[in-house]
Amino acid sequence: MKSCGVSLATAASAFCDEGKKMAAGKEIGESKEGSSSLTAEEREVLGGLDSRLFGFVRLHEDGARTKTLLGKAVRCYESLILKAEGKVESDFFCQLGHFNLLLEDYPKALSAYQRYYSLQTDYWKNAAFLYGLGLVYFYYNAFHWAIKAFQEVLYVDPSFCRAKEIHLRLGLMFKVNTDYESSLKVGASGFSWIDTIPCVSKFCERFLSVKTASL
Repeated sequence: MKSCGVSLATAASAFCDEGKKMAAGKEIGESKEGSSSLTAEEREVLGGLDSRLFGFVRLHEDGARTKTLLGKAVRCYESLILKAEGKVESDFFCQLGHFNLLLEDYPKALSAYQRYYSLQTDYWKNAAFLYGLGLVYFYYNAFHWAIKAFQEVLYVDPSFCRAKEIHLRLGLMFKVNTDYESSLKVGASGFSWIDTIPCVSKFCERFLSVKTASL
């Protein structure tokens, strides 16, 4: 499955062009530009960050540094999109959605994902995007849409690396919707190894406390 990461070459070129405009005397302070520029090393790191790392970033030894970088990337992308009056490649919005999701800024993540959805005709082929969108819907308890997004992930990429997390969340949502048969069927694999999932929310834990016998 092809990742939906924004073209770093395109981004690098865009940021470089901004630098040239600065040198030409555009109305952007040099210190401000410097604080919002991404180095080649930072762009390389960001190229490997998307929705599949949701819930795992904080477990890394350099988790705090990663979050700082994500915040810087969000400012950079938002600035670039603003200066381009929104006329950027759709992948920029997808990656911006990923960054905001990893920062747990759900309103901004949803907004960016929706922009990508409206611009990218074959969005349904993008498993990382669908997964991120599903996580945002899950957060907002929009279970109908979250279920749809997660099921599409499993359809386009059956071997998706977060398939077990998806099954877990599907099981929980089916339970909330009182579809107990589907809950047991879909969530069985997830429930059996719940303790190994680092990104289980309090929401998940609360519903997992219900005895299986009650189903």
